[in-house]
Amino acid sequence: MEEQQQHIKLLAFRYFEGKSSREDAEKIFAFLKEDDSHHSIFRKWENDWINSLELHPELNERWEQIKLANRNTEFIKKSVPVIKPYRNYIYAVASIAVLILGVFFALMSMQDLQPEEFFILETPLGQKSKITMPDGSNVWLNSGSSLIYSNKYGKKNREVQLSGEAYFEVRKGLKDFIVRINEYSVIVKGTRFNVSAYRDDQLLTTTLLEGSVEFNYIQGSLEMNPGETMEMNLETNSITCKKSQHSTNAWTRNRLEYENIELEELLKKLSREYARPIFLESDSLSKQSFSISIDTNKDLSDVLNAIAEIIPIKTIHQNDTIKLKPI
Repeated sequence: MEEQQQHIKLLAFRYFEGKSSREDAEKIFAFLKEDDSHHSIFRKWENDWINSLELHPELNERWEQIKLANRNTEFIKKSVPVIKPYRNYIYAVASIAVLILGVFFALMSMQDLQPEEFFILETPLGQKSKITMPDGSNVWLNSGSSLIYSNKYGKKNREVQLSGEAYFEVRKGLKDFIVRINEYSVIVKGTRFNVSAYRDDQLLTTTLLEGSVEFNYIQGSLEMNPGETMEMNLETNSITCKKSQHSTNAWTRNRLEYENIELEELLKKLSREYARPIFLESDSLSKQSFSISIDTNKDLSDVLNAIAEIIPIKTIHQNDTIKLKPI
């Protein structure tokens, strides 16, 4: 395992230097999807790489050019209680290496002759980010999510690969916008939609808010209309399409809103949102469903107390882990 991780680290350093191949980038992306703890490992490698650089005047000059060229990047701040400083910001978490490489490629004059390079954007647990793509499309990444795209994006294609959850506002263009999730894909032209595809979820969910999308899978394809939610069971490959009953992109406004969500599924979402492991000590309540609207600016203990008013549970704290026990 350690030898394999050292190999991935070498690939990561090549990626930071702008020398990675498509195969290298896919290996790094697979590493990030494999386990949530790999996100922090990847960021540590990035810091190690940055610290290993010797700063020269020409690099400082290049950095000023990069900041100037990237002046349209949007960083969003939100006000929340002081008791949770680590949740005070929604910000773009694209790494410095990604930023440098992205602007570098944008400034190159021989764009058609560039080797294909891949950029990986990832959002740690407990945080969210908003990214403006080269074509002006906006992507919100939820906690514990990753997005990968190449320097050909907007020129040869508009294709991204997603792990986790993202809300898209796609700018209309001549090229289809394609979201790939393993062997599945969502194809759109100009629309607003939400995709949830966490590796530990049994369901792949797409909700269309505006426009039209086509969901492609092994057995065929499905066209969706605004206001519809498509759920695909990844174990059985069965698909259901129904009218949306809740605001699936409420998480972009720091809310979780669900109708008839099972307790087990809600706790999984809260674990990602607050970056805290939350478990049920008994399966007796795991499938109990209810409707709830949560303000995730509030402290986790307040949220769990609100759930306890609906379902008879007791909260037990063990270090960073929270266990819920039926009363």
